[in-house]
Amino acid sequence: MQLMLAAFEVALDGVSRWGLAQATREILQGSLAHGFMPSPPELRREVDRVMGPHLAARRREAEERRRYTWEDDKPRALPAPKGNPEAVANWRARRNAEKAAAVKSAGAPVDRALFANKDERMTRTAADAVDDYMSRQSRHHYRSSERGEEFDA
Repeated sequence: MQLMLAAFEVALDGVSRWGLAQATREILQGSLAHGFMPSPPELRREVDRVMGPHLAARRREAEERRRYTWEDDKPRALPAPKGNPEAVANWRARRNAEKAAAVKSAGAPVDRALFANKDERMTRTAADAVDDYMSRQSRHHYRSSERGEEFDA
């Protein structure tokens, strides 16, 4: 009996009282496929099933709090009223700075030849793009051959 009690204690570690009560209620109402007492892992699975939607809601709330809070725990600025152009400009500047920081921390370096400023993009021709691509490929193959790497064609 002590071994069985210890097994249930281990299986139910960290379970809320409400979750256990609700799972027990559903088991007594026939949620399991059998009519005998559930094993400790079965009871834990049933509690986890009952608590699933509640835990998902908590995760969503935490994500929303994280997403809509600045680093210093102040709520993010919502767009200012349209009648105040200075406040709108300040909000846009903060939003753009936040977007830039997110893009910068997101990952891979950006090839400036591909994503240059708008004027350069508008004057680039298809031939320029092909030339840039070919020069990058030749540099890549030249570096690979220097290191002794061979590619199967």
